[in-house]
Amino acid sequence: MLNDQAFAQMNRLRTELEKVFGAEMKDFCSTQFSPRVNIWEDDSCFYLEAELPGVSISDLDIHVLEGDQVSIKGSRKHEKKDAASWITRERPSGNFARTFQLACGVDVDSVKARMKDGILELTLPKASVNQPTKIVVETGV
Repeated sequence: MLNDQAFAQMNRLRTELEKVFGAEMKDFCSTQFSPRVNIWEDDSCFYLEAELPGVSISDLDIHVLEGDQVSIKGSRKHEKKDAASWITRERPSGNFARTFQLACGVDVDSVKARMKDGILELTLPKASVNQPTKIVVETGV
């Protein structure tokens, strides 16, 4: 069984390949559910939004790894339709795991997560050692 660190390394490699070949490679080569994400930062925090419609909060597992990586694992349950034949089925289901390398460490104790309208929103405050510090210049006396 693979541990979190192995998943983090595999996802880091996949992220690098997607940067080279584009998102089309991910969509073309994979039938596995992999949520789309937006990640951005300001001076104090990283922000991550992941599209997770149909994923229950109880089916999510979110971790900060090595202080500067965020890992999201979970599953979207397969919809069972009794006495029905599928005509089109474009919404993938199953397990997913994604890990993202951040530019610096985060304050793990202050991370906030919320789910709203099928969007997972993470706020990852940067560790205080990574915060910009204003230097006051003294005048010569």
